[in-house]
Amino acid sequence: MNRRTRRIELRLSEAEAEFIREKSKGYRSVSQYIRDAVAEFSDTDARRRLELINGLGQLYREYHNELFHLSANLNQVVKRANELSVVGLLSKSYLEKTVIPAVRGIEGTVSALRKELLDVTRKATRLK
Repeated sequence: MNRRTRRIELRLSEAEAEFIREKSKGYRSVSQYIRDAVAEFSDTDARRRLELINGLGQLYREYHNELFHLSANLNQVVKRANELSVVGLLSKSYLEKTVIPAVRGIEGTVSALRKELLDVTRKATRLK
């Protein structure tokens, strides 16, 4: 085993030192925390994955919001079609045979997309 005998002096403000002490509580020592942090930060693959995760998070939020709006619009369409059907301006058979199946198909697609986005995000955030 390599003995750790070399020292590097690092100047920190009191706030920075306290921040590092707090973050290193789960480690054997502050030194171990700093060694691990430097190794992880220096790992270009880890940095690239972190950048990808951040990009994926942004993409997920954009698509999630867009899919939410589409779902809301779809709900409004169904409500309006139902209103028209009730007052006799849209035949009940057309509503049942055409509108509702189409809406259910679209709704299923939107739900599947939202689930897939969530699954991809969950997988991507598991850094190994």
